[in-house]
Amino acid sequence: MVKERLNDARAYFKQKIAADAKHVAVYTFYLGEVCYQQEKYDSARAYYMQAMNLDDKEPLSYAGLGKVSSEKNEVEGQKNFEKAISLIKKSAEPYNVIAAYYISTKDVKNADKAIALLLEAIKVEPKNFYSNILIGDAYLVKNEGSYAMSYFNKASYIDANSPVVSWKKGNLYSNARNYDEGMKMFQEGLVKDVDFGPIYRDIGELYYRAKQYKKAIENYQLYLQKIDNNDDAQFRYGSFLYLTQDYKTALTVFDQLEQKKYTNTVMYRLKGFCLYETASYDKGLEYMTKFMKETPPEKYLSVDYEYLGKLYLKKDNDSMATKNIEFACLKDSSKYNLWTDLGAYYFSKNKYDAAIISYNKKFEKMKADDTDYLNIGKAYYFGKKYKEADSTFKYLVEARPTAYIGYIYRARSNAYLDTDYKTGQAKPYYDKVIELCAADEIKYKEPLLESYQYVATYYMYKKDKVNADLYWNKVLKIDPANKRAQDGLKVK
Repeated sequence: MVKERLNDARAYFKQKIAADAKHVAVYTFYLGEVCYQQEKYDSARAYYMQAMNLDDKEPLSYAGLGKVSSEKNEVEGQKNFEKAISLIKKSAEPYNVIAAYYISTKDVKNADKAIALLLEAIKVEPKNFYSNILIGDAYLVKNEGSYAMSYFNKASYIDANSPVVSWKKGNLYSNARNYDEGMKMFQEGLVKDVDFGPIYRDIGELYYRAKQYKKAIENYQLYLQKIDNNDDAQFRYGSFLYLTQDYKTALTVFDQLEQKKYTNTVMYRLKGFCLYETASYDKGLEYMTKFMKETPPEKYLSVDYEYLGKLYLKKDNDSMATKNIEFACLKDSSKYNLWTDLGAYYFSKNKYDAAIISYNKKFEKMKADDTDYLNIGKAYYFGKKYKEADSTFKYLVEARPTAYIGYIYRARSNAYLDTDYKTGQAKPYYDKVIELCAADEIKYKEPLLESYQYVATYYMYKKDKVNADLYWNKVLKIDPANKRAQDGLKVK
C-alpha cells in the first residue's frame, strides 16, 4: 500500500481471503486499511469489526478500531489500542499500525509514544523492516534527522533492495534543503523499483522548488501513471498544477472532476484561485463564495481571504475587498503587503486619501521599501498634500540617490508650495534631475523638458535673461516646436 496502488492491494487481499482460510481475519483487517487510506472511515470500521468477529484474539483488528474510534472518542480509541497491545504475541505489525497513527494523524501527533511502541515492536521482531522505517519517521516529526537517518540505515540492512529507504532518505535530505543529495537518493530508489510511484511525486516537488515547472509536471504525471489513477489522484494532480502556476490546465482537471460529481470543497477553493489567475473574476467569486459557504470558518486560510479581497477589487467592491484583506492580515501578518494592492486600486480610482490610508496600513507591520515610498508619495502628491509628498520623496532620494524619479517629485511638490517662484525651493531638485538625465536627452526627454522649463521660468521671475535664455534654448534643442520656449526667448 505504500506504493499507493490501493486497487491492487484490495484485489490481492480479497484473493488471499479466498485462498487462505486460516488468516481470513488478518486479510479482512487489511481491506479495512485500504479503506482507511482512502479516508473511507465507515467502510474501514466495518472491515475492522468484521475481522474482530472472525477472530476476537487478533490484535490488528483492535488496532484498526482504535484508529477509527479515536477520531470521535479518544478514550474509546485508547481502549482499543490497549486491547490490541495486550493480545500481541510474536508480531510487530500491531505496534506498527498504532505507531503509524500517532506519527501521521494531524491532530494527535505523538512521536514519543510512537517511538516507545516501535521499540517494543523491535523487541518482538528485531528485523522488522517497517518498525525501523517508522521510528525514522517519528524522529523526523521531532526534527531529529540524525536519529531518523540511523533507523533508515538499520532498515536498509534488513532489506537492501527496498526503494522505501532511498525514498525516505531522499525526503530527509530534501527537507534539510540538501536537494542534490535528495535527488540522488530518489534516483537510487527508482533503480531499485522503477514503478515506485511516490518517488516520482517527490521528484516533482523538488523540481517545483527549483521552479523547473515542466519537469515538475512531467514527474507528477509519471506518479499518476504508477499509482491508482482515481479521482483523488486527479485532484492532487490539479492541485499540483495550481502550485506550478499552470492555472488553465488545472481548471481543465477540476472541471472534469466536477462533471464526475467529485466532492471536495478544497477543489472549490483552488478553482476560485485559478479562475482569478485566468481573469475569470465572476466565476472566481462564485467558487470562492461556494467554498466559504460549505467550509467551517475555522478552516478558512489567510489565502482564502486574500483571493476574495482581490476578486472583490476586480468587481469594484472596495468595501468587501477591504474587509477580506483585513481578515487575511489578521490570519497572517505577512499578508500586510495586500494593502499595497488596495492602495493601488484606490489610486487608480483617484481616491487618494483612501490610497494613503491603505499604504499606511501596510507600514504598521512591514517596513516600507522604495516602491512603497514612491506609491504613497504619489498618492500624497496627486491628493494635493504637497508637504507630505515632499517628506515622503525625501526618503526615496535617500534610498536611491542616482534615480531621478524621487527628485522630480520633490521638485513638483515644492513647485506647488512656491507657485510664485519666491523661494525657488523646487529648483535644487530640478537641477538634480538635469544632472542625472542630461547625458541621454532621448531617453530622458520628458523629465528634462519639465526641468529646463521650470529653471528657465525661475530665471525669468528673477529677471535673469541670460540664464533664462540658456535654458529656453536647451528646451528647443530637444523640442524645437516648443511654443513656451519660443515665447520665452522673445521676452525682453
